[in-house]
Amino acid sequence: MKKDDLVIPGEFLAYEEEFMAGNHAFEDDEGSVYADSVGVKKLDSDNHEASVEKFSRSVKLIEKGSIVYGRVSSVKTNAVLVEVISAEKDGENRTVHNRNASLAISNIADAYVDSIDTMYRAGDIIRARVLDVTSYNIELGSKEPEFGVVKAYGVRSRKPLVLIDNKLRDTVTGDSEERKISSLYALR
Repeated sequence: MKKDDLVIPGEFLAYEEEFMAGNHAFEDDEGSVYADSVGVKKLDSDNHEASVEKFSRSVKLIEKGSIVYGRVSSVKTNAVLVEVISAEKDGENRTVHNRNASLAISNIADAYVDSIDTMYRAGDIIRARVLDVTSYNIELGSKEPEFGVVKAYGVRSRKPLVLIDNKLRDTVTGDSEERKISSLYALR
């Protein structure tokens, strides 16, 4: 793209004797063709058409199959409520309009889950896959090994827990805690 190819609304493109107004262009009463949008000037000699290829920023929304990071905001009897922090799919960031998500007890692990409290705690940072997106909620799943808690905080000290011999340890109190640990856990 040459610097001269960039146009703004109202900028001259051509005369109508040579080119007719195409997409995002208009003709005035005197026979001149002008741009009506910001973009790149396109002159098609075969069709005798002057047009503007608009600049547009594509927004990709969160969808089924996206990977999210979130903060556990509340742990209920049958579900974990999560505030979505970020989302990506196929290496591209996704826009999250509704940050409310839930992780049902049946989508936490392949094995039987007796108590959600042993899997997730409020404040934990988790990584999960989006199973469904509705207008009011995002449904998450964490059955695969790469999903689960990526950073946990001690129940008593609220300090980050360190993963030692596949157990989460609180370095302040010495307590050992249990979680659904992701294979990508941050502190080892």
